Amino acid sequence: MKNNTAPEFGFLNRRLLLAVALFSAGAFLATLGLSASATLPGRWKIVSSPNPAPNQNYLNGTDCISSTDCWAVGYHGYNNVAGPGETLIEHYDGSAWTIVPSPNPAAGQASTLNSVACVSSNDCWAVGYYVTASNSYLTLIEHYDGSTWSIVPSPNLSVTQANFLTNVTCVTGTDCWAVGYYSNGTAQQPLIVHYDGIAWAVVSSPSSSPVQTNFLNGVTCVSATDCLAVGAYSNQGLFNYYQTLIEHWDGSAWTIVPSPNTSPTDFNVLNSVTCASANDCWAVGWLSTATGDNTLVQHNNGSGWVMVSSPNNAAGQTNTLNSVTCVSSSDCWAVGFYYKSNNNIFQTLIEHYDGTAWSLVSSDNTAANEWNLLNSLTCTSATDCWAVGYSSSTTAISTLTERYAISPVPLNSLVSRKSHGLLAGSFDINMPLAGTTGIECRSGGANGNHTVVFTFANPLTSVGGASVSSGTGTVSSSAMDSSDARNYIVNLTGVTNAQTITVSLANVNDSAGNSSASVSASMGVLVGDVNASGRTDSGDVTLVRQKTVSLPDASTFRNDVNTSGRIDAGDVTVTRNNSVTVLPP
Repeated sequence: MKNNTAPEFGFLNRRLLLAVALFSAGAFLATLGLSASATLPGRWKIVSSPNPAPNQNYLNGTDCISSTDCWAVGYHGYNNVAGPGETLIEHYDGSAWTIVPSPNPAAGQASTLNSVACVSSNDCWAVGYYVTASNSYLTLIEHYDGSTWSIVPSPNLSVTQANFLTNVTCVTGTDCWAVGYYSNGTAQQPLIVHYDGIAWAVVSSPSSSPVQTNFLNGVTCVSATDCLAVGAYSNQGLFNYYQTLIEHWDGSAWTIVPSPNTSPTDFNVLNSVTCASANDCWAVGWLSTATGDNTLVQHNNGSGWVMVSSPNNAAGQTNTLNSVTCVSSSDCWAVGFYYKSNNNIFQTLIEHYDGTAWSLVSSDNTAANEWNLLNSLTCTSATDCWAVGYSSSTTAISTLTERYAISPVPLNSLVSRKSHGLLAGSFDINMPLAGTTGIECRSGGANGNHTVVFTFANPLTSVGGASVSSGTGTVSSSAMDSSDARNYIVNLTGVTNAQTITVSLANVNDSAGNSSASVSASMGVLVGDVNASGRTDSGDVTLVRQKTVSLPDASTFRNDVNTSGRIDAGDVTVTRNNSVTVLPP
């Protein structure tokens, strides 16, 4: 989704608010201090992203059209003390992130982009602000037409005061909204602008009071007549406690709707909002009480906004959610950061909602002793999400991109395993996973019993079960190998001769976070085909006869066709009886 943090600079510097929160310590309400960790089929991993500046690079917003068409925006470098240097736009084409040229309205002055939203691959918007030569802060809007990014005229409510755009979303190519705040000379006030397909224009937005600080951090739309914007306001003037602010667009006007707060003397700030449907919306942010600083999550099911319990990586040590998006009503994500008091740094914070509760999810950091913050989040599907932000080491601040993807569980091999008696032991016949199908030439006995073993690259954590997906036979039992979790053993019965049978495993998950809904492998069954030619004939009979009166070993076990533990006349008979049978194509 097109959700991100508030601007890094200006009167309402979000880091300043967090700095205030850092003075608090301890634990918050037990219901908000959860530490559960979600088990999901995929995992979040850092993906390399470029940095144009040697030591100052930030990503604030992201949005994707598809898994091979994503954008991230931010800024890089510092040209003066007023703020960031130049806009930064990066694109992901399915293979890698690359820097795309982006304009700046005033050379040598600060420019930044906070959010991006795309209607299609040739229709994207990015919003932010820039600093003029006279040190005024003005809105900045840029548009992508499928070829280049260009600056588009954007409105301001005061050319001598601060004007910031923090977030953008689009219903259609002719219906987009951007929100932020501006200064009226006394206090910060909400700023909402709308694009009608021709131009951007200011739309009247309410505030708690013209002398109280009000700002908007996030916006989302369910339809042209149903949009939400979230942020916060100061309940006692300019610098006092901040309370949640939620505004609604009904197609005619923006109005403030009631939203909960922990206390009038606590900080309650909303950074982002999203909706899975008109009656299923989420807003996230942070709160600071006298005893701690924690994540803030609110939900509206159509009956009004209520507080929802959300976990914290370090209760009372600053936990902030900057962005939220939903794939469905039972699949939502939120990202941000938390403070590690043991080494005084911030690390990534990711949470997931499964339709019942929010839980912590593991995510990557560049290093345990480096700052890592996530500012924005978007998903193209339940199996493909991106989060962007920045990391900070002792030498540089660099862009940070992380991806949630479900990689298939890597299968190394399939073998058919049979015991050849106590003296000879068990032997495996490899069944190639690609190309010509391997052939099991040994008899399954009167009941057609066979055992196949799947071997995976990583230890398995769970398998939903096994079944025969093609061919004749059934699964009599299946389980993970108790001595090696990389192996999954499937016992088959009723397997008939002269066929190719395919065995499938359902819902396979491994220790590396990989997941597959189904893993299948095939085995050819042709009794007596000891030379694996695809046909049982006199050549096979001759091979068996040549090894009679011997114990099977690693080079001759295929000749023990009846798996008696001895190559003898019985094997010759079985092979001869199956002559002139072939493995169907």
